[in-house]
Amino acid sequence: MTRPAWAAWLALLIFTMGTSIVTPLFPLYQERFALTNGEITLLFAVYSLMVVPTMLIFGNASDRLGRKRVILPALASITAASLLLSFADQVPLLFLGRILQGLAVGGMLGVGTAFVVDHAHAAARERAAALAGLGFRLGFGLGPGIAGLVAQYSADPIHRPFQLHVVAMLIAVAAVVLSPETISRGTPAGRFSVGVPHGQLAAFATFLAPAVFMMSFLDATLLSVVPLYMADTLGVTNVALIGLVGFLVLGMGGLTPVLLAHLEPRRAVMMGVASAASASILVVAAAGFDSVALVIVAAGVIGLLNGLILQGCTAICGVSVPLNERGRLISALYMCAYSGTVPTIALGYLSQLIGLTGALAVASLAALAIATLVLTLGRSLYPRVIRYSPA
Repeated sequence: MTRPAWAAWLALLIFTMGTSIVTPLFPLYQERFALTNGEITLLFAVYSLMVVPTMLIFGNASDRLGRKRVILPALASITAASLLLSFADQVPLLFLGRILQGLAVGGMLGVGTAFVVDHAHAAARERAAALAGLGFRLGFGLGPGIAGLVAQYSADPIHRPFQLHVVAMLIAVAAVVLSPETISRGTPAGRFSVGVPHGQLAAFATFLAPAVFMMSFLDATLLSVVPLYMADTLGVTNVALIGLVGFLVLGMGGLTPVLLAHLEPRRAVMMGVASAASASILVVAAAGFDSVALVIVAAGVIGLLNGLILQGCTAICGVSVPLNERGRLISALYMCAYSGTVPTIALGYLSQLIGLTGALAVASLAALAIATLVLTLGRSLYPRVIRYSPA
């Protein structure tokens, strides 16, 4: 990893903290603004509705115009979102802030990951892709972890965490501004499309896409429905404890490169998918045992395993295409991942009919079904990692 690669990685880390700060604040929002479970999950997922289309557009644009021409506006958007949420006192402002976050994420995650990989030496690109993917998971984890602590011990719990993020974004912007561009405006690029390598669409659609979809679905469930579950069903009142669950489910993925650095990417995806789906049962079981500790353990285990999925998927994408197609391929991967957050809206409204425990049981069954698809059809259609090599 070169110095510019680490600078780009730091910017990605700080950026991602901003979008997950809301997780431990959901019970506070529900109490302050009288929001239903469905409205809370809608507030969580609304930014994903902006991410999915904009990530495709920005991934293609960065392969033509340059990474920084896309990344810098994304950094400005996430800063504006945090600034807005740092004083928001009405529900429409909360939703507007989340929409701005969605626009920012669409412009940053796939392109930001590509920016890190671009700066790495050729022999280290697979490792750089994995570290970039796990860097944004660590950032997502630090967001609720720090926000929960700040909210618990601050006189202004729903605003102060965002104020701190605005300050941190100054470092992220400086890191990108000082990093050299990796794509010249004259660099040729392929057609404007989702960047799946030629001949690999079926494999992508049944292996990589559902794997990251399931990963994101479990993440989103733990970040939106589980905070309400902890407060309403398990009686948790400590915001820092809810923030800890958010940190574990996302931040534990940061340990994956340390513990399982040399695991073959395709095997990493299969192991992560099977184990994470199975571990989701523990969250449902927590209600029967009235155990907050079981939720915390499950969050940590799922976080580690989801990090394994992301490590494998981003490593595969980092070596599957040439540089001038990398942005759109990684953006396509994250587009599939963010699609996984949208079904949590249905879980929120479903919980109003069958309860939070019942809704989480449905989520666990859905995860197991997706894992089965990956391990059967996907495994068959994608029998090995196909590396790009110039003709």
